[in-house]
Formats: sequence, structure tokens, C-alpha cells
Amino acid sequence: MNVEVVMAKRVLYLVGLCISSSALAAPEPQATELGGGKLIPLLSVGLKHDDNIFSQASSEQSDTILTLKPSVQWLQEKDTTSVALTYSGDYGVYQDSDDDDYDDHTVSFDASLSPSDFVEVGFGASYGWLHDNRGEGSSEGLNAASRGEPDEYEISSVNLDLDFGRDSAMLGFLLQMSTDDIEYQNNLNETAFRNRDETDIVGRVYANISGGKTKLFVQASQKDNSYDENPILGGKLDSDEDGFSAGIEWEATGKTSGLIRVGEVDKEFDSSARKDGSMNIWEVQVAWSPRTYSHILLNSSSEPRETNGTGNFIEAQDTSLTWLHAWSDDLSTTFTFTDGNDEYANANREDDRQNISLSLSYDWRRWMTIGANYTHSERDSNQNEFDFDRNIVSVSVDMSL
Repeated sequence: MNVEVVMAKRVLYLVGLCISSSALAAPEPQATELGGGKLIPLLSVGLKHDDNIFSQASSEQSDTILTLKPSVQWLQEKDTTSVALTYSGDYGVYQDSDDDDYDDHTVSFDASLSPSDFVEVGFGASYGWLHDNRGEGSSEGLNAASRGEPDEYEISSVNLDLDFGRDSAMLGFLLQMSTDDIEYQNNLNETAFRNRDETDIVGRVYANISGGKTKLFVQASQKDNSYDENPILGGKLDSDEDGFSAGIEWEATGKTSGLIRVGEVDKEFDSSARKDGSMNIWEVQVAWSPRTYSHILLNSSSEPRETNGTGNFIEAQDTSLTWLHAWSDDLSTTFTFTDGNDEYANANREDDRQNISLSLSYDWRRWMTIGANYTHSERDSNQNEFDFDRNIVSVSVDMSL
């Protein structure tokens, strides 16, 4: 999973905090009744021009890509339960570089149960057939274009959330457990060492104040990274991460909602050939709504990430600022600026990253939204082969029933 995907998910979380504003909410897709639930099909068709498809420092190659993103969800919601089955597809066809054509698929199951005001249970499972573009993951740097095809992988994920207390109790306990199994399917000489299992357990004790709208909490976490194969150099990458943090989470307090958490994580490798490390961690997710039609989102994080091949692990820091504004009932814009830094532990590599994105969305009909986007990305590394500048211009049409 690349950095842009990680940050996009965090921005989407904040967008969810604001989506209750009718001025920014997209038209509600029409559903078909099926088997006691709703069947919701969606389709997005896009066309984009990318002036550096391999994220290269020099000899950039450009291309035009047609994208097709179908999805269908079966959703059943009752008073205390909800169940969702979802399929999402992502197809890309390159005009010139057809070796980079891709078709990604994800199927998922999500369920939640609230048997009482004090207990909530959430469960999710998914399986994905995905890819890393050439120039990302194990092929980043000057060798990207020499790789014959994108790296393809399968990922299976399971997560379980148990919340005892919720908003009704003065004290509560949240337990989160998740596991991801990542298996690469091709280019195995370069990708086999990235096959791994990640198991994460998080326990949070919280105190409700302000009628349950605000929570103070302390949190402990343990993550196990277990690799299928050892890299040629440097020893096994198997490791354990032990973290402790504290923070505050609030909802709809005045015009803001969000979460702030700070702490530390220690990373210990199984192999004596790898040097253990520790780093300060933080997570900031704040949404400010000065108007019902305008929202400012601040997102910042510091966390360890698994290496793509350089160093023992990555000390990653990211900060993004997003402005969402509805100019009318049908027209809205989104502007995002992201600044990031990656420091590769026990390696002479450090990257500075920046990303600027501007998008426009027009609800032409209840069932159709037309969009346009411009994105500029750049990476400045102390190892010049990892530098790049990239511009992407795209248009899209999102359709529902």
C-alpha cells in the first residue's frame, strides 16, 4: 500500500465526520430492494493523462489512461445490526504502455452489532487482487521502466472491534484486532521478500466526559510482522512493535470534531543483524466547519512503516490540509496539500514528499456526478535516483441508479 493510499484513507475518515452537511453530501444513489436489504450499484468512468507514469527522475514517460471503477453493495440495516457485502473493481487501460494495464478486485464483508447501549461489536473481512504500479513499491527508482510488468499481489484481511462502554458509561474499553496476509504473485525475484503476515492488537481504556461527546484515553498496541522469506542482505525483517500512547477524541464540539494522540513505539527485530529502533508517534485528525457548506480538515501522523527494500524500516511523517467547499447545491471543490518525510532507519536515505490536489465535482443529475482533478506530486531524496515530479490531469463521470 503506497503513501498516497494511506493518506487518502485518513482524509476520507475526516470527510465522513463532515458528510452530514447536506451542502457537501453527494446525491443519494437509488437502491434496489433485494433479499431484505438494498442493492446499490455504482460506476465511475475516468480518463487521465499522467506525465510520469513510472515516477522517474529522468527520461519520464507519459501516457493517457482510461479507468473503470464498478462497485456493487448489498446492505441490510436494522435497529441494532448492519450487514454489508461489497465488490469493488478498478480497471486501467493505458493508451501506449499496455504492459501496465491492470484489473484490481476487492470483495468484503462488514457487520456491526449493538446488543445494548454499552456494547458494540464490529467485524470485517476482505480479499483483494491488487497491484503496485511500476515505479512504486519494490520497483521505485531508476529501474522501474526495466521491470516487465507491475507487481501483482493478493491481500486477505480480517478485523474485529469490541467496544465495552460506548457513550453510555463513564469508563470504557475498546479492543481492536486485525490481521493482513500479503502475497505477491509475480516478479518474485524482487517481490518474494515482501510477502508477510501483519497482526495488530490495540487496547484502549477511555473516560467519557461532556455527555459522551468527548473521550480521554490511553492506548497500548502490539504488532507482529512475520515475513515468508529473508532478503538477500541484512537479515530477517521479522519484528515486533510495542506502542503506548494517550489522547483525546471528540465529536461535534462546537464546529470541530477530531482526535489527537501522541506516544512512542519500539520496534524490535528477531535478527541480531537488524538494529532495533524507537520513534515518537502521533495521530491528528481534526475537522473544522466554519460554515455548513465549508470544511477544513487537518491530518497529521508519525508512524513506522515496512521497508520496500532500503533500510530496516521507514520512519514516516505526513501532514495534510484539505478544504472542502460547496459553492452551490450542485457544485463543490476540494483542495488538498500534503507534506511528508520518510527517513529510512539504518540507511543513508531520506525523502521529502509533497502533493497538491485540486478537484471539482458537479452533480449534473441525481444519478450522475461529473468531476475533474489536477494532482502534482514530487519527491526530493538525498539519493537522486528516487527524485521525481509528476502531474496528473483527469476527468470522471460517476453514475448510480
